[in-house]
Amino acid sequence: MSSRTFLSLSGLVLIVGGILSLLLPFAASLAVTLIVGWAFAIAGVVHVAAAFGEGGNRLWNGLFGLLEIVLGLSFIFNPLSGMISLTLLLGVLFFASGVMQLALAWVRRDADSIWMLALSGAISVALAVMIAFNLVEASTTVPGVLLGIELISTGVAFLMLRPRRDRIVADQSGDSR
Repeated sequence: MSSRTFLSLSGLVLIVGGILSLLLPFAASLAVTLIVGWAFAIAGVVHVAAAFGEGGNRLWNGLFGLLEIVLGLSFIFNPLSGMISLTLLLGVLFFASGVMQLALAWVRRDADSIWMLALSGAISVALAVMIAFNLVEASTTVPGVLLGIELISTGVAFLMLRPRRDRIVADQSGDSR
């Protein structure tokens, strides 16, 4: 299978997964929570193992690893509260990103086309406020919707990847650049 075919198939699979995530946001949010939980748990085991290996920072690796394991297991065994935690974190990230964008837009207010940065910042802050005032309900959909958007955008990017035209012509003519 050529790399172009592989990228195309991968892109289509990602787009279908993204559409399913948008159609079934609760299931996608649950899946995201479980994946994050397993990622934390595995990373925690790795950190604990590193604490028993050679090198410095054993105490920090061990403590951080135990914290990751506890956090991961809490997400795995109680995914509904994990969804709330993830959504709260997303809200905080949206708020921080929005405030930073608004501050940057204010500092660079003399530049052309700064309105898009200000609009993006305002939207991020508005999303954070909406999540904050609707946290429990938002936690059942926000992670899944964001996953869907990410999968679709990555799938489209994979479909758009092509070898450069001048390289194809060079390869067909036998010229090696």
